Amino acid sequence: MGPLLPSTSRLLPRLAAARAISARAHPPPPPPPPSPSAAAPTYSPQAFHAHLASVASHLPCLLAALSRARAARLPLLPATRALAASALLRHGRLPDALAHFGLLPDSSGDALPSPLCNSLLAALAASGSLAHARKVLDRMLAGAVELDTVGFGVFVKVVGRIDGLAEVMRLVEVVGDRGARVDRSVVAAMVVDGLCREGRIEDAWRALEEMRLRSWKPDFVAYRIVSEGFRLSGRTEEEGRVLKQKRKLGIAPRKEDYREQMLALVSNRHIAEAKEIAEALVLGDFPIDDDVLNVLIGSVSEIDSDAAAMFCKFMLGKGRFPSTEMLVQLSENLCKNMKGDEMWGIFTLLLEKGYCNNSRDYHLVVSFLGKAGKVREAYDVLKEMKRKRLEPDISSYNSLMEALCRNDLLRPAKKLWDEMFTIGCSPNLQTYNILITKFAEIGVIEEVQQLFDHMIQKGVAADCVTYTSVITMLCEENKYEQAMEIFNKSLMQDAALARSVLTVFVVTLCKQGNFKGASSVICSVSSNINNTSHVILLKSLTDAGKVEMAIEHINWIKNNCSSSLQNIMNELMASLSTSTSLQHVTKLIQYLYSQSLVNEADPWMKLIGNVYA
Repeated sequence: MGPLLPSTSRLLPRLAAARAISARAHPPPPPPPPSPSAAAPTYSPQAFHAHLASVASHLPCLLAALSRARAARLPLLPATRALAASALLRHGRLPDALAHFGLLPDSSGDALPSPLCNSLLAALAASGSLAHARKVLDRMLAGAVELDTVGFGVFVKVVGRIDGLAEVMRLVEVVGDRGARVDRSVVAAMVVDGLCREGRIEDAWRALEEMRLRSWKPDFVAYRIVSEGFRLSGRTEEEGRVLKQKRKLGIAPRKEDYREQMLALVSNRHIAEAKEIAEALVLGDFPIDDDVLNVLIGSVSEIDSDAAAMFCKFMLGKGRFPSTEMLVQLSENLCKNMKGDEMWGIFTLLLEKGYCNNSRDYHLVVSFLGKAGKVREAYDVLKEMKRKRLEPDISSYNSLMEALCRNDLLRPAKKLWDEMFTIGCSPNLQTYNILITKFAEIGVIEEVQQLFDHMIQKGVAADCVTYTSVITMLCEENKYEQAMEIFNKSLMQDAALARSVLTVFVVTLCKQGNFKGASSVICSVSSNINNTSHVILLKSLTDAGKVEMAIEHINWIKNNCSSSLQNIMNELMASLSTSTSLQHVTKLIQYLYSQSLVNEADPWMKLIGNVYA
């Protein structure tokens, strides 16, 4: 018995790689050399600045432009350095942005733009690069660059979490009156939040007083964060004292200030920092605008689906609904993180509050419940639709059908199929493929054949998924004649479709060791088929030690599709690098060499010569 053959998923990528190697083995004529203007920029520094601004939003073009300027030793204006640093920072290239920032001169008052400095300060602090962040802050202070709430807020919060309250207060003293654009109440809330998250509740409590005395007035949000920290620690006496201070000393938070800060943090991709501020506001039941909540739900769901779900429930609790776009984004991330129960909780609230007014809204709920494996709940939602005289469309049924099949609930799937016909909802190609693929997977031939015949009768054209599912199942059941009949139907339907089906058909037959069947299928069709099927068969025959059969098939190719012969041989030679037996490969290559299908310069000839020298 020959060695096991690689699976389809492993073999097809190898053939793709083989095709690339084949192209390299017989490359086209070399292109003409690039013109000098393409090799290096001919811009003046001012013209290059304009060019860089035009490509800054596209990272590959940005990097290429900077690389060409560097190679040409083009001097960059300070404004160009700042532009490059800002663009690189937006693309997440923090080290590159810092490198360009480091080349900015300190002499010019405009050389250090405030937005760039603050964005870089926040990004470095958030990434844990406090040493670099301190250097940026020092340059900002020396150059009288204005600090803003995002830059200084993120920086000083991280400093507090790592170095403690004393260093925070030192920085507050250093900044002094220079932070005219810094919202001091918001920063105070960020500082105590960071300290509490590190378990430094006493420091956070002291920070309230220390910052208040320096006119960085903590608001109700800051006091609430500290009191909640004591409550969670079971320290009710301290909690009560902080709440008394809040009523006596705290100031009312300005919703607009927190709105601007959270949107700015999200815009600068500081999602975790925006999430932490939002958690303080939501848990304290402070007001947040709907558009801010929508932004938070969508962005935070990428890093913390539980927190995003909390924001969504907060919004629903206020009698308002998230946007469809954000609800979809949240649901996708809850599914990805296997939070089906959390998602069902949100959908339950949506249904109770009358969110679903049309079939589209219900379909969104049904599809995500199905995706999360909440089959019973999804079916209950379908029934609610019918009670409201909103007929489910085929998309909703397909979502539920797919969930049933994925969870091996075939009896309910059949019941759902019957229900579709009862209400006059005709299945489409996706419906048939869901059922055919599942029944083929478990080898229920009768069901597969009935479904296939039914779709043909209904005028639903099968696709590659349909044909390959049926053919693979029939081959596994050794029903090769029936498999050939199905393949012929694909051939009559569409030649391009048949080529894709043939590839899978040949792989399946070769995996079973049915090389004669695979050869027979290939030889029975038009010579206008892709090279892949030939290469799969020849490679499989070689691995199995059936070199004589491989030679016979090569001769058939030579006689019937000679125009493709050399390309097939090139791809075959590249694919042989993964063969399991050098002896069988050697025998095949010796034959190919004797037929002038391989020349002496081929790497295989050298390898064989070295091995058998």
